[in-house]
Amino acid sequence: MPEPLVVIDKVVKRYGAETVLDRVSLTVAAGQVMVVIGPSGSGKSTLLRCVARLEQIQKGRILIDGTLVARGVEDDGPSPDPAALKRHDVGMVFQSFNLFPHLTVLDNITLAPRRVAGVAPAEADALGLELLRRVGLEDKRDVHPARLSGGQQQRVAIARALAMRPRVMLFDEVTSALDPELVG
Repeated sequence: MPEPLVVIDKVVKRYGAETVLDRVSLTVAAGQVMVVIGPSGSGKSTLLRCVARLEQIQKGRILIDGTLVARGVEDDGPSPDPAALKRHDVGMVFQSFNLFPHLTVLDNITLAPRRVAGVAPAEADALGLELLRRVGLEDKRDVHPARLSGGQQQRVAIARALAMRPRVMLFDEVTSALDPELVG
C-alpha cells in the first residue's frame, strides 16, 4: 500500500490557553477527497491553516508526500526540511477569497507562478487563461475583483490556487459563495 499523501499526526494547536486542535490525526491518500465537517468554531479552518503552514502547531507533526513539513514547537525531533517548505505542494482557497483588489483577474492568477515559481510571463498568462476557461470566467480576465460577484471571486481564487499546480488542495468553505449549479 502506498504512503499517504497527507499525514496529520497527533496535532495540537492552541491560541493562548485555548486548545483548538487536540491530538488530531488523519491520513489522506493521493486522489482522495476528504471533507471535515463540524460546527462553527470547532477548528476546521485552523486545521487547514496548519496543513498549509500558515499556523504553527504546538505538538504533533504534518507530512506531505512523506516529507516532514511541520513539527510541534513543544516536541523534540527533527525540524522540517527547509527545501520542503519552499516547494509549492499545498494550495489553499480561503473563505474570504483574499484576491488583490488592485490587480486584474488574470494578474491575480499569474502573480504567484511568475514571482514565486519563476514561470515566464507568456507561459503564466497561457496557464491563467486556461484556468479562467475551466472556471467559466475567460471573459473577465481584465476585470478587477470589486466588479465580480462573490461566486465569481471564489472561482478566481480557485483558479489562482490551481495555477501553482499543487499536489494538495485545501478549500475553506469553498462553495459558500457559489450558485448551486456551479458547486458541481
